[in-house]
Amino acid sequence: MRIGLGLPTVFPSSEGHLVMEWARRAETAGFSSLSILDRLVYDNFDPTLTLTAAAAVTERIRLMTAILIAPLRNAGVLAKEAASLDALSNGRLTLGLGVGNRKDDFQVAGAEYGNRGKRFDDQIALMKRVWAGDDAGEGIGPVGPAPVQLGGPPLIFGGRSAVALARVAKWGDGYVTGSVSDIAGARTTYELALRPWREAGRSGEPLFIGSLSCAIGEAEAQATAEAGARYYSYQGGRPANTPGKPGASASPAATGIPSTAEAIREALRACEAAGMDEVFVRPNGVTDPDQVDRLAEAVL
Repeated sequence: MRIGLGLPTVFPSSEGHLVMEWARRAETAGFSSLSILDRLVYDNFDPTLTLTAAAAVTERIRLMTAILIAPLRNAGVLAKEAASLDALSNGRLTLGLGVGNRKDDFQVAGAEYGNRGKRFDDQIALMKRVWAGDDAGEGIGPVGPAPVQLGGPPLIFGGRSAVALARVAKWGDGYVTGSVSDIAGARTTYELALRPWREAGRSGEPLFIGSLSCAIGEAEAQATAEAGARYYSYQGGRPANTPGKPGASASPAATGIPSTAEAIREALRACEAAGMDEVFVRPNGVTDPDQVDRLAEAVL
């Protein structure tokens, strides 16, 4: 099982340079991928711009949006941005996509919320045409640049509905779950994605990717728990690794945020036993680059 690194949810604007330091250290340490979350009405940096900055200071590590909310964006512009990032990184982009469920994000983007699923499917079809070098529609002509990866970057999809899981078989290369606190539930959802995959005659199996909120150190785990509570505040403040009721305490002990090397390794062993191909360790609330080295020492 590959171990990737999730960038912290929020870097202070005055410390944007730390993104590049995290990327450098992640590559040097040997993490498989560098992933990033997406939101609009939040203090996070834009995902594609952030990964472009990371691409400029790395050569090997894969770059992944996990996930990017596609219906907030224009499909043609997103296709060009993704192809550009894939080319600039020499084919290292994996594009994780989802429909999103925060209405305030859609309000600020000026994007309709109610039909986001239908628009999402139309977006994927257009992006696939663009990346193949085909006419973008109605005689417009092709949109460049061509991505380095043939046919465009690999696509992974999040979500739990039957429609979301069917997209994995129709368009995608894998499924990405959110928090891996409920590993049995994540495996069950992944198996639901296998059914349309096999019915479509796809060979092999889709990638199975997870995310583990964790940090080395009690204070760092506390910060990660609090960051998760802020990020998921629209769900009642439930931190990332907590399957329990909204409004639960954000302390590491209460939220299941592993804070020691052994606890993190134990969680990762459970993910591997469930058949996950890759898991991101994600210290959401920690921006100190030393955390990269401490996590690497613990899990790589």
